[in-house]
Amino acid sequence: MRRTVRARITAAAGSAVLLLAACGGGGDEPEVGVPANADEVSGTVVFWTYPLGVIDSVNWWQPHVEEFQEEYPDVEVEVVMQSFSNREEALITAIAGGNPPDVVYFNPDFIPQFADQDLLLPLDDLRDDWDRFYDASLASMTWQDTLYGAPLLMQKGVNMCHTDVMEAAGVDCPTTWEELRAAGPAVKDAGYYLTEYSGTSTLNHSFYQYLWMAGGEVLTEDLSAAAFNGPEGVEALEFIQEMVENEWVPLQPISVAEQFEQSQLAQGNVLYHSGGNLPHVRSVIDPGKIVTTEPLQHREQVAVGSVGAWSIFDTTSSPEAAQAWVHFLSEADFIEQFIAESGYLPPREDIEGLFADDPQVAEGIDHLDYVRTGVMHPKAREIIDVIRPHIQAALLEGQDAQVALDAAAAEVDALIARG
Repeated sequence: MRRTVRARITAAAGSAVLLLAACGGGGDEPEVGVPANADEVSGTVVFWTYPLGVIDSVNWWQPHVEEFQEEYPDVEVEVVMQSFSNREEALITAIAGGNPPDVVYFNPDFIPQFADQDLLLPLDDLRDDWDRFYDASLASMTWQDTLYGAPLLMQKGVNMCHTDVMEAAGVDCPTTWEELRAAGPAVKDAGYYLTEYSGTSTLNHSFYQYLWMAGGEVLTEDLSAAAFNGPEGVEALEFIQEMVENEWVPLQPISVAEQFEQSQLAQGNVLYHSGGNLPHVRSVIDPGKIVTTEPLQHREQVAVGSVGAWSIFDTTSSPEAAQAWVHFLSEADFIEQFIAESGYLPPREDIEGLFADDPQVAEGIDHLDYVRTGVMHPKAREIIDVIRPHIQAALLEGQDAQVALDAAAAEVDALIARG
């Protein structure tokens, strides 16, 4: 059912492309770059944003719009607070109606989907200081060697251990696969779980994480075929199977989506957690019971996370105004204010001194360049839906890892071939 719904969405997006092309979208590209003379820039910028932590009101944006208008007095910024619920459907409906926003907040998996349809304005020349941004933040917004999103924030899943479990099992907080594996028997003997594996969440935060740590990739370099069924993927899946077979992880999360508050982790029964939201974790678990650590590594060191950024639809009737607004939103001063209030992590390396009174959060900043956000492919979400049941079969039914991954790869190859 989910793939059927997804196919309808994709078809709607395709229809929207034809409509926009007829209305002028996909024609001559606007010139990219900050306008040289602010007094000559005018127009209206329709700006779609979303609840970003505690920043969930149009009112928060008003003083920043006013500050921007001090330099660009003839630009009107219309701030529209959207909901994350049915986010993609709402955007595609606006596109199909010929009424998309000028500037929109995107996460990485939206970039290839819309850039591949020639709907986004390239931003490589928008700023001359992209080298001050973390490489991981820019890579996550790049499609076919072109930057389509100006990063606003980064998220990094917390790598942490519970001190009660460490003490009961007599182990240290692991930083490698081998250390994690070595701690398994002692943790189990002490009556706890080694870690958790979610079989229902996005693969970006579960199987892909282990695949990347093993040195593998989801797709081939040219994105034309599956690559996750190679030796690295088999090693990753067999390692997860080992933890399941040894009862080092709880079984329920493999097939059932749990509320965090109901999880074994939240109850203090799990040694190691990789990929959690630190503020959420600390709202349930006493921060004094948490030891944060560096991202887990095997052949590669990888942290899960995401990036939020501003993209510009190339159908905008005010391209200079839209670019000026996005340039303002990606300045160090604005991002620093946003990060300080929202609690996210900064995408710019030149923002320093934040969270000095909170070392657990500050430590996350040191590891931002290890963040992998997912697969940059227009069908990234559909690929996840194809692979997930095969991973679950390997973990719950004991299917051979190579057999499970080969079956998933055949389906992914067919999905990609359909275009």
